[in-house]
Amino acid sequence: MRRFFTVWTLFICTFSILSAQLPARLNIKLGMNVGGSRLYHDTDFQSTVLNADFKRVEEYVEGAFEDEGIDYDYTWEKYALDNKLRTSYLQPRFGFSMHVSYDKWPAFLILDAMSSTSGYERMAYSGTLGLGKDFPIGDNIGMFLTFLGGYKIVYDKGFGDKTIVNSIGDKSQRGYLQQYFGAKEPLGSQKGNLFTLRAGVGKEFGEGGNMSAGIEGYGELDLTDRIQRQSRMTNVGVQAYFRFRLFGRAREEAHFYPNPAGSKK
Repeated sequence: MRRFFTVWTLFICTFSILSAQLPARLNIKLGMNVGGSRLYHDTDFQSTVLNADFKRVEEYVEGAFEDEGIDYDYTWEKYALDNKLRTSYLQPRFGFSMHVSYDKWPAFLILDAMSSTSGYERMAYSGTLGLGKDFPIGDNIGMFLTFLGGYKIVYDKGFGDKTIVNSIGDKSQRGYLQQYFGAKEPLGSQKGNLFTLRAGVGKEFGEGGNMSAGIEGYGELDLTDRIQRQSRMTNVGVQAYFRFRLFGRAREEAHFYPNPAGSKK
């Protein structure tokens, strides 16, 4: 009983100390992001469900040609050209993020809930752990440069069916397919491991610099083994953001003092 009381007392004391110090040292920013990205998925369409669709088209066309007495010559290459198949495309992106760091350490954690790189109709959830920092620029004007690099784990609910649908460049064919095509994970797992780099410029404003806005460019390289998933989640993009400091030490304002040796004008 005495041992339990001692452990409990130590726990209460430790928790009280951490509770007092944590908000002052823990930096948390909540943000809203709007931008766009290009996905480089590099899908081998001929080995996916599109090949099954081509087989159906091939059988239909071959039968029609035979009825007319015309030699059949409709290849996969012609099918891909007619449908304007592409292995990269642009999509708008928007969502929310939380940036977490501790004291002045150059380490960070970013939690994102963003629209998918495969299609804005679906969401992607991710966590990024890495190194980076904001570097002030100018003379007390609140401007800064941002450089970040790290490891990102993502669960992209749009990767797969939306990737295939939006890879069809022919608008009429794409519109037709998206009404009926809803295969579950046709490209494999919707989870990915990425290496990411970010760079941007921003400005703090508001009382003590508790708010910031800026623009960032980023690149994300899919590190997932191709044995697990042939198609890639690799993408590059740009986003504008607005962030609010929920916890953390506000920027200290610089203090200017007159030069005693200076002269009045």
